Amino acid sequence: MARSGMRALCLAIAAAALLSRVGKLSCFVPGPLHRSIAPAAGASAAALFAPAAFADVNSAAKKLADLSYPMVKATDWATTGVLDKYVASVPTTPEFSKAILELSVSLDPKLVKDAVQAHKKAVEAMGPNFVTPLKNHEEVTTALAKMFAAAPADKIKAVFDATPGRDDLNAAWYAQMPKADADATFVAFKELAEAVKAAPKTQVAMAAPPSADGPVGAAAKGLADAAYPLVKSIDWGNTGVLDSYLAKTPANKEAILALLNAGLAMDPKMVQGAVRAHLDAMSDVDGSLVTSAKGFEEVTVAVAKLIASAKPDAIKKVFDTVPQVQNLNGDWFAAMPVADAVKSYQAFLETAAAVKR
Repeated sequence: MARSGMRALCLAIAAAALLSRVGKLSCFVPGPLHRSIAPAAGASAAALFAPAAFADVNSAAKKLADLSYPMVKATDWATTGVLDKYVASVPTTPEFSKAILELSVSLDPKLVKDAVQAHKKAVEAMGPNFVTPLKNHEEVTTALAKMFAAAPADKIKAVFDATPGRDDLNAAWYAQMPKADADATFVAFKELAEAVKAAPKTQVAMAAPPSADGPVGAAAKGLADAAYPLVKSIDWGNTGVLDSYLAKTPANKEAILALLNAGLAMDPKMVQGAVRAHLDAMSDVDGSLVTSAKGFEEVTVAVAKLIASAKPDAIKKVFDTVPQVQNLNGDWFAAMPVADAVKSYQAFLETAAAVKR
């Protein structure tokens, strides 16, 4: 269900596709991180050594970026065969979805925004092969490292432990890279992992899911009720239409920038609330990753209010630039009962109108 609420909205379908592409722009993270991350140090010790710890994170991140850059330049980030095959063939799991969400609600919103901003600058500077200059690669790697350094170590470890098919993905990824570059990158990665482990942690207050009040909340509730029959009919661990789209549709620079700009325009508290709603909904998913009607309603309301917190032009730009989104929507709804699809689409239009106000 972590994905089902988002996908109930057409915008969220587009966002899911783009997010998988944006993730490719950052350097690939080797699996063995979980072997080197230990529980966070006590708060007093972290505070005592905070300046040195962050200095270590910055220098270690720059070293990793510099050593990994030859691998970055050698990869076509628009059509990464290994990663596309993984997305299309490896089902997600409740454990992985929950681990991602638990980490996400623990991230410092300011550091998240800094990382998104670094990605935006890197995308603006990248060439037609989706490779950004070294300076931007360093900024992205450093921003991500600082974001994770402030997060609870056990939450990061849980993501690596729960990633399905992680070892096979890593093996396939590194098999196509020059061994010397891959080995040097992995050594630098382990050094960064140690710096991340030693860095002071930021305590983030748990956000509450937004309420279903107001025009947006009421419209989103109606959408959730109309779409729930469709949601229940889908195995969200194996979404063939969407997985095929992700694997076959090349990335689009304009669309990635539109998504990043939309993310920067959203209210950070609404972002936290939407993640919290997804996490709560994960508590009662079934084997197909479908949550209860109540959980789906809370997620739909949270996502609608999240989108409503950004300027309409920023959201429209995402729709306008997502590659082949009309074909994706057509294929998606063609696989569903016509009456339910029409009812859901009408409710979506009502929600979109409320969001635009």
